[in-house]
Amino acid sequence: MSQRSYEDSCGTALALDVIGERWALHVVRELIFGPKRFRDLRRALPNASQNVLSQRLRELESDGVVRRVELGPPVSAHVYELTDRGRDLEPVLIALARWGAHQPEPDGATMSTDAFMLLLKALHRPQAGDVSELAIRLAVAVDTFDIVVTPSAVTVVRGGQGAVQATVRGSVPTLLSLIFTDRTVVEAADSGDVTATGDIEAAQRFFRRFGI
Repeated sequence: MSQRSYEDSCGTALALDVIGERWALHVVRELIFGPKRFRDLRRALPNASQNVLSQRLRELESDGVVRRVELGPPVSAHVYELTDRGRDLEPVLIALARWGAHQPEPDGATMSTDAFMLLLKALHRPQAGDVSELAIRLAVAVDTFDIVVTPSAVTVVRGGQGAVQATVRGSVPTLLSLIFTDRTVVEAADSGDVTATGDIEAAQRFFRRFGI
């Protein structure tokens, strides 16, 4: 816990004593879909200084939200992962992402790959009468995610190896444009902004399952 406290027994204040410091929730967000090394967190959160990020990790570890584990051979590296208590924050982050999606975006703002995947969960918009299940693989930079969308839920698996109907590779800004504008997957592919293989019509329906 941060040395600062609201000294308020309300559950909201007690929660903010743990996760209310700058960058704390960002760290949790970046670990929702699996463990990461410190350098991976630094890459995902470039505006957080190394010292601040280290401090947040120590505090979250002390409060039982994050734990540091060592991967055995052949990797032999330390990674950070969420505890059960940390994973309990996923619906909180989804609710915040849904609320924040209505806010104006700062000039020059960027979005990490994991933040985009969380946003998909937040912006799931079931289509009336559409009971089909869609399984799409999104490849962004060095990350690959399998996303399964049903009328009631969105499941995201990093590095999934399951069967998918289509694979779309592109940047986060381009994938966002497929959700928030009328741009189609075919148009993005024709312009060279994405590569798409498999059932392109299924990929198009996938992006139409999300919105504000």
